[in-house]
Amino acid sequence: MYQDKVDNSSTLPRKQSYVLDYPDESDLPDFLYYVRHEDAMAEIYFEEDVEKLDDETIQLFKHNGKLLHKNNTRCDLMLVLRDNGKIIGFIELRLSKNPEMLPQLFSLFMNESYRRKGLSNLMMVYALDFLVHSGQNNMTVSPTAESLTVYNKFGFYPPEFDEDNDALKKWFEKTESERLDDLVDDPSEFLMMDLKNQSCRAAFESHCKKASQYFVKFDISKRLKDDLKTDVFEWRKKAVTPISLSKSGLGVLGAVDGKKKRKVDQIEPDLSQDSEPRPPDSP
Repeated sequence: MYQDKVDNSSTLPRKQSYVLDYPDESDLPDFLYYVRHEDAMAEIYFEEDVEKLDDETIQLFKHNGKLLHKNNTRCDLMLVLRDNGKIIGFIELRLSKNPEMLPQLFSLFMNESYRRKGLSNLMMVYALDFLVHSGQNNMTVSPTAESLTVYNKFGFYPPEFDEDNDALKKWFEKTESERLDDLVDDPSEFLMMDLKNQSCRAAFESHCKKASQYFVKFDISKRLKDDLKTDVFEWRKKAVTPISLSKSGLGVLGAVDGKKKRKVDQIEPDLSQDSEPRPPDSP
């Protein structure tokens, strides 16, 4: 149904015009192209070598990147970065208040022609802002070799340190470069972030502040700007009156089977609902 159509030329437009935004249904062909042509994304979004997006992902696009499930304990969120209107990157979070399922940084992608420009940092800072404003402290991610550098900078760490505060403190006493070397030499199936931990939070906030100082010039769409600094689990209350859900752009799904793709769903920590300071906005 959705035909991919991205012109993945290695030549950048003469003048970039970046906008951070939500996706919509018209973006599905571009998204599908990227998923088909990036092995890591295909592994996440395609099941059993079938090049077809599942209904959950399609619904996320149909409802403008915001999918709050009916039980109100899970919200799927996607942000996209556009250049001259075309998607060049995206990030998806699966936030959860269910104590049996950790929030996930489900995917992070940047068009190869736009990498090493700090654009992934830009998407991460704004996406994780929703994490902290929704009272979430923990997150997991299944990294690729290419994404380790970014996740390391934001304070993600190997899971074996999660129950050992002394070991975790020593981990963050290492330089950023030393931590990255360890992650490369001894790869983990998934990484964790715990903003209740002082060392992890310090690394996270420090990089958010540093990254924001070097953002390229960009704009934020009005529909995304209106949602900044909000709790995603309060969106239903915001949308019910005076605007109906069908008109608000907020998708609502029933409870779904949580076994898709990411093995870290099996971890069962106690999630704290204490809020943390938000990452700094761009200058």
